[in-house]
Amino acid sequence: MEDIIIKESPTTPEVHLNFEKSEFEIKGVSIPEDTEEFYAPILEAIETYMRDERPEKIQMAFKLIYVNTSTSAVLGRIIKQLESGDDPNLQIVIQWYYEQEDEDMKDLGEDFNSFSDIKFEMIPCEEII
Repeated sequence: MEDIIIKESPTTPEVHLNFEKSEFEIKGVSIPEDTEEFYAPILEAIETYMRDERPEKIQMAFKLIYVNTSTSAVLGRIIKQLESGDDPNLQIVIQWYYEQEDEDMKDLGEDFNSFSDIKFEMIPCEEII
């Protein structure tokens, strides 16, 4: 599969889906005007990759500064999509980065972790850049 790289804009995050390495990252601010339209190709690519390539391991890094409610819902769908893989040997690592002073983003990561069977690595940092 061809990697997906989306450059960051003032309202959308940087997205890098590296299928060769099974490393995915969503980083920045996510307040798109049409959340479904922005995230549809990402959701589709992850679904196709998991179904067709059957990876052994996936690393997903969320490095978010701010998200709106509709993005939060889509992030939940991405996490559910990752854990719905039908291969019991698939190892999934979700890294949730948040700025140390940002309790809201920390809480959001903890909320996602609480409804997921995937163990999250909660990673505080000085600044998401």
